[in-house]
Amino acid sequence: MIRYGVASVTAPEKVPARLRPTGPLSAGPEAYLTYLSAMSAKASGAARQVLSPPGPPSNENSFFDCTHDEPYQFLFKKYHCWANVDNFVIFYNIGAGEVAPTPAEPSGRPTAIQDMLDAVSISAKTYRSMGFEISNIPAVPHAIFIGTDQICDPVKEWICFSKIKAPFTLPIGYNFLPTILIPIDPSEPISYDYLPRHELFHVFQYSYWKAGKVALAYYRQYTDTDEFGSMNWWMEATAEWATHQTYLRSPSHVPYPSQRDMYASKVGAFLSKPMLALNAWDGLGKPRQYGAFLLPLYLTEQIGPDFVRSTWEHIRSAESSPITAIRASLGGRDLNVLLHTFAIANYRLAAPQYGLEAMGYRDPDVALWRSTLAVEDGTEGDSLGGARPMRRSEAAFVGYNQVASGLLSPGGSSYTDFTAEQGAAPATLTIKGFSVLPGQPVPRVTWSVLVWAQAGKGSGTMPEYPTAQYVRAPSSTGEVQIENFRYPMVATLVKTRLDLRTSTTAAKNDSTNPIWSVDNYVPLKRRTCVLRPPVIGPPQLDAAPVDTFNAYAAATPDGWTGGDSTYSMRMPDGRTLWLFSDTFLGPLNANGTRPTSAKVINNSFVIQDGNKLTTVHGGTASAPKALLPPPDDTHWYWSGDGFITGDRLQVMFNRYRRQGTGPMPFAFDQNVVATFSLSDLTKPQSLTTMPSHAGVAWGSAILPASRSGDGYTYIYGVSDAPINKKMKVARVRGDDLRNGRWQYYTSWGWTEVEEHAGETLTGIANEYSVTPWQGQFLMVSQDSTEAFSGLINAFTSCDPFDGFTNKTYVYRMPEPGPLGSYLDGDIISYNPHVHFEQSTEDSLLISYNVNSMDNRVQDDADHYRDPGIYRPRFFRVAIR
Repeated sequence: MIRYGVASVTAPEKVPARLRPTGPLSAGPEAYLTYLSAMSAKASGAARQVLSPPGPPSNENSFFDCTHDEPYQFLFKKYHCWANVDNFVIFYNIGAGEVAPTPAEPSGRPTAIQDMLDAVSISAKTYRSMGFEISNIPAVPHAIFIGTDQICDPVKEWICFSKIKAPFTLPIGYNFLPTILIPIDPSEPISYDYLPRHELFHVFQYSYWKAGKVALAYYRQYTDTDEFGSMNWWMEATAEWATHQTYLRSPSHVPYPSQRDMYASKVGAFLSKPMLALNAWDGLGKPRQYGAFLLPLYLTEQIGPDFVRSTWEHIRSAESSPITAIRASLGGRDLNVLLHTFAIANYRLAAPQYGLEAMGYRDPDVALWRSTLAVEDGTEGDSLGGARPMRRSEAAFVGYNQVASGLLSPGGSSYTDFTAEQGAAPATLTIKGFSVLPGQPVPRVTWSVLVWAQAGKGSGTMPEYPTAQYVRAPSSTGEVQIENFRYPMVATLVKTRLDLRTSTTAAKNDSTNPIWSVDNYVPLKRRTCVLRPPVIGPPQLDAAPVDTFNAYAAATPDGWTGGDSTYSMRMPDGRTLWLFSDTFLGPLNANGTRPTSAKVINNSFVIQDGNKLTTVHGGTASAPKALLPPPDDTHWYWSGDGFITGDRLQVMFNRYRRQGTGPMPFAFDQNVVATFSLSDLTKPQSLTTMPSHAGVAWGSAILPASRSGDGYTYIYGVSDAPINKKMKVARVRGDDLRNGRWQYYTSWGWTEVEEHAGETLTGIANEYSVTPWQGQFLMVSQDSTEAFSGLINAFTSCDPFDGFTNKTYVYRMPEPGPLGSYLDGDIISYNPHVHFEQSTEDSLLISYNVNSMDNRVQDDADHYRDPGIYRPRFFRVAIR
């Protein structure tokens, strides 16, 4: 088998026809030669000599390496030079395509070979000093062959076959011992320093993994099993770790400085796909297992300097897999904890910090790993900090509500950064985990959250990455809450799967998708109160100022003669400011009817000073126009609620557009806030566009910060519908609607995303009132649970944003419908308001609007034959 196996890749015609290969090898020449090498352990002496010939006499005392009468042949290649160091012999040739003759040592030995001898000597002594064992019989050295990059015909030496592209170590070769083959172009310095150190550790490893097992592994590899891969990932990971140790322990001899760092060149292959199995193996010579050096390095720092050797001793004594050996070598430490702290250490890529000692590396090369990692896709630095393992990055705006998921294989980890938005309100980031999709097995997963500031934006109380402000593990309810989550904070969710597989194939094919829910809201701070229903007394109809408005409408030559909305507020000098939407202007006819030539503007103010009223609009007596005139022929502004602070008035206006046909051919378009100086109410000082994307007309009611009790101004809106309209609530810090971001109520908390605004009380009107009352908040609204209802109800709550209950009858408006006081199906009543500054704790002044759906401009139309229809009604009720 050995003779014909080698011949099958060198001289197939010399293999008996019945054994001759009929196609290409199912594996590369490196793997096949290693298999034959391992199988030679069971072959006859004559057969073994094809791969394991007896060695030449030692030339340890020879001054020149190339003064030999006969060359030494190995794998059908003749070597004319060899040199010894420690218990190793290096075979090489000098010349074109071989080792360059210069530069050279005084002995004539090429400097490159001397460097390799030094590397072998240093690494062999280092590995022995670390307790690793190897055959050490002076007369039976191990061998390294330089330039074995192809296999040639032993007779027709100019005919060469399979190309060997990567260095590897045969388990059995020269002197029936593990043998290193280095096929790489000898002009590359990597061949003379880093590679011998790395491959030499494989020689030591084969002292712990029996050659017969290697042979069996390679045989099974050909039949699609993975015993070799299940071992090889740990072989390469620990070989890179060991190579690193040789440089750390002998830093004075580094002939090729760039080679000192070669052990870390594949770290990106490991950290760019951290979710893969811990022992994932992509095939012989593939990069991931080399980058896995981080695991033995980390566990050595945590367990002690003998950890790696202990795993190999367990592999030898128990004939176990590396995963089993790792479990057995932890000295009582919990592997589940170590796997997770390993994941965190990989994300920090920094020295341990106080209180988080297991979540960092003491190795001096951490900065090197980060710089090497930076070239991999998905690992580059960002606003949090420098290069680090692949992760998801999420902008956790206030109102963020998503799931965090991603495939996790055994021992794998994943990372998600949640970044607080600049300018957003401090909120509470809540992470809840974890669940799986129906029918999926539930993996063993541990997780935690690290909190830190973005690079360059930290402070004494908020350290920046990679220094964590703190690490939070999930509570007994399975959640982590990050309170006061604000810019420039970042919360990193780290997830680690704990259920390992000893088989690399089983690990590779085992992936699950656990799901975490993540949201970021400003918490609802609910208040306590003695909540009770109001007791409403009988109404006192035609309450003041109804007579004042009627008298003014009858007499004014150009002022207000009718309007709706009817909001009010007290001015600092004691006068009352009334806000109206569509407004008819005078004069009326002598008989009290309205001329069809009467001017109509979409919004106006009326100032009440005792029994004196003054109309304010944006034009002149002869050419009146709205305070906010229509921007074009198809749009206009209607007034919402407003409030006064100092000498400033702010009013929410809703812009509408013409749309559709019928009695209400319009639709909401945009919200704006108009800011006026009380010294000149004829035109706003500024007009500011406000949130409008959700289609909500904000300003149905406003509860100023001066009354809310928590420093916020509450702005109310409605989810419009023919019936069952629903209350929506927004708020902003302070007493200026233009400053700061609006927050919107949801049952989970306050969001800054208008479209996410939740709906609360059902059955309110387009306009209503929310006012403080006897330690509670009183909401008064028309009932919209039925179309064109005449009912006015009151509700109470401890909070101004939700929890309105204790529905209480206040009054039934008599006007609407064919059975109403007008006996006219066109008549409607709507939008009651409590006038807070004209009410007391035990008495409420309430207004509502009356209108007609008869929109004709004719003498016999409702608005022209009876101007009194389109005016507010006022009544007063006792409340206790």
